[in-house]
Amino acid sequence: MMRRYALFMAFFFLLFATGCLPDKAKLDAEKWNINLENTDKRPYGTYLANQSLKYFFPDAKIEILSRGFKYDNIDDRMRDHSNGKSLLILEGLSFNVSLREWDALKNFAGDGNELVIFCSSIDNKVSEELNITKSYSGDESSHFYFHDSDFDYTQALVIAGNETKKFGYHGRMIEGFFSFKSDEDYLNAKAFDNDHSGGTLSAEDSIIPARPDTLGYSYRRPNFVRYTVGAGHICFHAAPLALSNYFLLQDGNQEYLSLLWQTLPADIAKVYWQDYLYRDTDASSMDILWRHPATRFALVLAIFALAVYVLFESKRKQRIIPIVAPLKNDSVSFVETVGRLYYNKGNNANLAEKMTLQFLEWVRSHYFLNTNLINEHFIKQLTIKSGLPEATVRGLVEMINEIRMGNIKVDDAYLYQLYYTIQQFYKNNIT
Repeated sequence: MMRRYALFMAFFFLLFATGCLPDKAKLDAEKWNINLENTDKRPYGTYLANQSLKYFFPDAKIEILSRGFKYDNIDDRMRDHSNGKSLLILEGLSFNVSLREWDALKNFAGDGNELVIFCSSIDNKVSEELNITKSYSGDESSHFYFHDSDFDYTQALVIAGNETKKFGYHGRMIEGFFSFKSDEDYLNAKAFDNDHSGGTLSAEDSIIPARPDTLGYSYRRPNFVRYTVGAGHICFHAAPLALSNYFLLQDGNQEYLSLLWQTLPADIAKVYWQDYLYRDTDASSMDILWRHPATRFALVLAIFALAVYVLFESKRKQRIIPIVAPLKNDSVSFVETVGRLYYNKGNNANLAEKMTLQFLEWVRSHYFLNTNLINEHFIKQLTIKSGLPEATVRGLVEMINEIRMGNIKVDDAYLYQLYYTIQQFYKNNIT
């Protein structure tokens, strides 16, 4: 027993020394990782915020979009607001989109719907078009990080119109904010771009205004802004961690979420939610190939050809089984050929000797009998093996002895009798 205990302790110590035991610091780090998944109940998941949607929008149909959802796949069903407006909530850190996706999002809002984007950094093309710059992303975009309660952001967030109520926590950074160029600088920049591209500044360039409405602040700087696009709006929020479980579990912060959603229209009929964390553009996806008609047609044709091939080649095929002719006993044919040669030359004695040698070889290979001594015992064994009458066997043995001794004249009749008797053995072979 003591020996087993000593071995166990030695093994335990070896695991500890080689780092195989769970690292508490590592587990703590993973616990405080930013994930923002709507099903994640860890501190920086968004389970609570997602589940609260049914309470803030009780009459709306709620649908979760996958992280791989492409915004250019927004269809008429999502844009339709005959029964009320649609709300699309995008929650993550790095917000990057392709030109097609950005156009689809603008069309979604322009049809009279609401788009709210929580992000710590904005795609450059979007930033330039909206004349908006995101400042302070820092720690909130770090994927592996230890929670540190020394960071005090307890009064970082405010909703416009409720400046006396401040919200926050001890945790990761949530003081990000937006800055803008002046209207004059923005329009001059647009005019400069058009002048150098051979165009002129048109009314279409000002569909999205240079300065948005401010709906919320972070330390008196705008962190929640709203752009009017057609009949709808596009909102940006600079603190995506305001939807995290950890933030909402702090006293009073549930009210912040309530005030945030109250800035939206009351007639929300459908709510779509997507958490994306770090989002890439379509430059690394198949969408860039699907964009052009030529490559799109080639892909469709290749997929169709592959489907047809799999459909027809998946059937089981049986190759034709060739008919194989049975093997011929070439040795017997050879002996018969040689026998005809000797017979034609009239050398009956030599032919008879060859026939007996061939027969004895055949007896050895088929009946496994010893042919060195052809005596009474051999006659009985050959009779049993061949199944022929003993008289036939004895007669053939006597002829073989006569041919061996050479004391008989082998004429055609004798040769025929020898051949006929041997053929009875070949034909009656039962082994």
